[in-house]
Amino acid sequence: METAHEHGMEGANASRLLTKANLSYKTYQGFMNKLLQTGLLDLVQLDRESKAYVLTEKGRVYLSKYEEFELMASSLGLFSS
Repeated sequence: METAHEHGMEGANASRLLTKANLSYKTYQGFMNKLLQTGLLDLVQLDRESKAYVLTEKGRVYLSKYEEFELMASSLGLFSS
């Protein structure tokens, strides 16, 4: 989700996300399907041949809340990033 967020409205293509995630294609597909089904990511058609994943508003809120949680948990020694 962070990679899609970093690329803003132009989104990130599957190759970029797969490389950044360092996952097998099958595992990657499972994660992406869940993120799409929950409305955290959206798949948009850029042109006839290109698609990209973009973070939805719901995804931005989730990511923000997760970052707040991560910071709080780290400050309490419960989570290390």
